[in-house]
Amino acid sequence: MKVLLLCTCLSFTSAAAKPNAGLRTWGRFSKLPYPGDKAFLYDTFPKDFIWAVGTAAYQVEGAFEKDGKGLSIWDTFTRGGNRMATGDVGSDSYHNIQADIRAIRQLGVSHYRFSLSWSRILPNGTRGSYNEIGTNYYRSLIKKLKEIRVQPVVTLYHWDLPDHLQQTLGGWSNPELVGIFKDYADFCFQAFGDDVKYWITIDNPFVVARHGYGTGVVAPGIKNDPDLPFRIGHNLLKAHAAAWHLYHRHYRTRQQGKLSMALASHWIKPSRTRLESLRECQCSLDHVLGWFARPLFIDGDYPPCMKARLGSRLPSFTREEREQVRGTADFFALSHGAALSFQLIDSLNFGQQEDLDLRMLLYWVNAEYNKPPIFVVQSGWWV
Repeated sequence: MKVLLLCTCLSFTSAAAKPNAGLRTWGRFSKLPYPGDKAFLYDTFPKDFIWAVGTAAYQVEGAFEKDGKGLSIWDTFTRGGNRMATGDVGSDSYHNIQADIRAIRQLGVSHYRFSLSWSRILPNGTRGSYNEIGTNYYRSLIKKLKEIRVQPVVTLYHWDLPDHLQQTLGGWSNPELVGIFKDYADFCFQAFGDDVKYWITIDNPFVVARHGYGTGVVAPGIKNDPDLPFRIGHNLLKAHAAAWHLYHRHYRTRQQGKLSMALASHWIKPSRTRLESLRECQCSLDHVLGWFARPLFIDGDYPPCMKARLGSRLPSFTREEREQVRGTADFFALSHGAALSFQLIDSLNFGQQEDLDLRMLLYWVNAEYNKPPIFVVQSGWWV
């Protein structure tokens, strides 16, 4: 399966956002006449508009045990219970780089987002297990993309942790993963960074934390501790920040790239036309998107709504950690679409109605997070 991606860049002038500045979004759109409250206005796209397609390694590569690749948590997860579908073959992209390159060229896009299989490069997750054949696969892919003038957008981690790290350390529940991820990122910056201008460190940390280590519906399928997702999210933010600072200090000047963490979100409509309903909508977005966006874009800390409702269940950052996390995103990488509908647990809807409305979500992000440049890095439509 491949995900069709619309990658847009909306540039705004930087400004300081007021607390809960996004709250005015619902009121703004409610004053627009129908159909202006729903429709994007017709116009032509600017010449520098970025169109892209994208994939994730486990979905498309296949060759799950070939040429020294180690197992990932998805290789293990899909063999548990009654699950029938696996990524053992996927789209067999590992054996079909040239066919993928032809398809990308035919689509006429300027960028291609793909993820690296950590366990294909470092089978047990650390440099001591370096796999040259796996690394050369990505070197070849990047080279061929450059030959057709398509820029690679590379995701370091798209949910497929080396299974060795899960089995021996407990995966993202272990703070040791912060340093291990930083070293993995360092290797990738060294190996591929001269040809990569856009990096995504971690894709959709909400799903990794909430559904990988909370509901158990995605790998590694853990669901025995309701507070574990918050500790996972804490470690994911620290890992991202560590990789960002590493790149900023040692690679940015020469490689001239940009880094972010891809954050996915629903939209939500108030069930009643009351200020309290709007505040519940705001809090719902804070618990999904704001969980990671506020630390990165505002103050290095979690949204006040999360802190108030979760109390001691939510880990806290030290002052030094807040400074380490704050400002570690060069653009707002946003995922949105039907395939990303979270079917939120009722406790995260707060009595409101989940919805798909990209236009309103873009306005909310713009207002809430200091008008960042926004890249829609996944539209969520499947082809």
